[in-house]
Amino acid sequence: MRSIAAFCLSFAASAFAYTVITPSTSAGWTNSGPQPCTWQRVDSDRLNFTALLVNQDFSVRQILSALVDGTLEQVTLSPPNLGWPTGQGFRLNFVQDTENLNAILAQSSQFSILPPNSTASSSTTPIVASTVVVQSSTAINNPTSTTANTTPPTTNAASPAMSVQSGLLSIFAVMGFVLA
Repeated sequence: MRSIAAFCLSFAASAFAYTVITPSTSAGWTNSGPQPCTWQRVDSDRLNFTALLVNQDFSVRQILSALVDGTLEQVTLSPPNLGWPTGQGFRLNFVQDTENLNAILAQSSQFSILPPNSTASSSTTPIVASTVVVQSSTAINNPTSTTANTTPPTTNAASPAMSVQSGLLSIFAVMGFVLA
């Protein structure tokens, strides 16, 4: 019984790994210049990760930065060589490294990349569909990123990832209590 409870608690603790704060649904990016990225982590998380921009609707899968120092909890990501794609439905994945792009450590909520002074609800917002080829680890122009000099905007709303994690923790706590 105790081994089951220990397993449940260790699984619940792993649910509190890297959490992407920005970009988010309410704090997307513009297609102008470097963009902010913030996250939270726990001590057991990997020390570094690769930032990968994805959008399944447009077949976008672009490495933005390799070997990001996870302990910084914020970074400014430079645009890809061809500039930022624009549209909706983007996600920022934190993946293991450039060789393991499917080993996702964390994923942002969906967000938009729009021209400055645009809103996601605008009916005149152009959506540019483009296919971006993933760069190999030897072709990374920006292997590290610099920290942001400004604090990104914060929101009072709880992130969907946090509510899912809280729900999982509650379920495992009840299971541990019942099994004990």
